[in-house]
Amino acid sequence: MEPAASANSRRINADASVSSREIPGWAADTAGVTLRIKARVVTWLVQPDQDIEPQFISHFCRQTLSSSSDHVIAECAHFTIPHPYCHISHRPTWEEQTEQMFFHVAANHVSPADLDLLAQAFRRYTYTVFDRFPITELVSMEFFSIIEIPVTPSASTGRLRYLIPREANEYFFGGDQDINFVQFNKGPRPASTAAVVGLQMVTTTAEDTSCSICLEDFEVMTKALAMPCSHSFHEEWLRRRNSCPLCRFSLPAAE
Repeated sequence: MEPAASANSRRINADASVSSREIPGWAADTAGVTLRIKARVVTWLVQPDQDIEPQFISHFCRQTLSSSSDHVIAECAHFTIPHPYCHISHRPTWEEQTEQMFFHVAANHVSPADLDLLAQAFRRYTYTVFDRFPITELVSMEFFSIIEIPVTPSASTGRLRYLIPREANEYFFGGDQDINFVQFNKGPRPASTAAVVGLQMVTTTAEDTSCSICLEDFEVMTKALAMPCSHSFHEEWLRRRNSCPLCRFSLPAAE
């Protein structure tokens, strides 16, 4: 069962200027422990007059199964964890955050090695969803995860098996890939050195408000990079990923 959406999301969805959509999910399995994940994304139909930082929320349901054969749930626990936008947009921070989340949710039930694999599967799904939406269109993004733990987990094999329904395959990958051999987005890649060198360095003025990425205010006369899409931000961003999160304009990625 999917956890109830946050009160904030219900309030936002009541606004006629936004649109809510359910994102197809997939599952991953390791040592008999299964992670099932899907998402809900709310986007603006009409852009607001002022910048509003989108909300990111993770919902977890940990289910302990009393019987592997008939899938009887012996114990169920729910967790809701909000995240700042800057966490999911910065790969090292998001990796650390996801590891902490899975430790908090299931450390006493799943081995550390298997928890790391499940967190990896979770990140791959979140990256794949996140990269589909320009940040300027986002109101909120919620991830709903169920962790199914058998009464007697198998010995850890260090392997992760993905279970991708046809609907998810078609939505994310166009349905033109073998479901058993889908190539996942393993996270953001930095822009190539040549691409960064070719960008124009601009000097911010009083009219510039904040960095498009970290949302921190620019100081007057600060140096910033101007992308071909006209959005400006600190150079550090392109060392993390090669696309503008505001409009998804992409520079050539580093090999």
